[in-house]
Amino acid sequence: MKKNLGHMLLEANLIDEIQMQIALEVQRKSGKRFGSTLVDLKFVDETVLAAFLSKQVDIPCVSLLNIAIPPGVLSMVPAETARRLNAVPFKTEGGVLFVAMTDPTDINAVTEIEALTGCSVTPLIAPQSSIDKVIQKRYERREMEDTIPSLKELGSLVEDLDPVEALRCILDRLDRVEAALRDLQAQVNQCTSSAKK
Repeated sequence: MKKNLGHMLLEANLIDEIQMQIALEVQRKSGKRFGSTLVDLKFVDETVLAAFLSKQVDIPCVSLLNIAIPPGVLSMVPAETARRLNAVPFKTEGGVLFVAMTDPTDINAVTEIEALTGCSVTPLIAPQSSIDKVIQKRYERREMEDTIPSLKELGSLVEDLDPVEALRCILDRLDRVEAALRDLQAQVNQCTSSAKK
């Protein structure tokens, strides 16, 4: 895909030979995808690249930022997998899972998602930044929600709490804070008296 994409972009006059060689060298060192490297180097606008790829491989381009993704669909592909593959599932229809990807020609990624979900996958192209934003906004929010204890869990923690022991713990902490403040005040007084001499 890297060489093919590079040559396709060369033929379309979207990059020149020098830009392609620079991007290939940077891509080789970073391990990033070739298209992402071109965008990072600002050789090609990511929206132009997505539209170009869409036309070249005859795969539609999708704007993820304007789609309400059902939580059940999003949870079909774990966050780690979505990040690694640069792929976000956004709808299901008749047993087909529609997935926005930066590289929809990545057969290994498509096969992995199909094995993971048990669905037939229809890949679509999306710009890297929109995939990153959805992963950050939707997946990370879900991960945070999963770590927040429910009211029921908090209730059981409160029930298990010994009020006398909790009060002792709070008073002990207050004593330590008060001692630290006294030490700090003594140091300030000592500095002040030294400065006056």
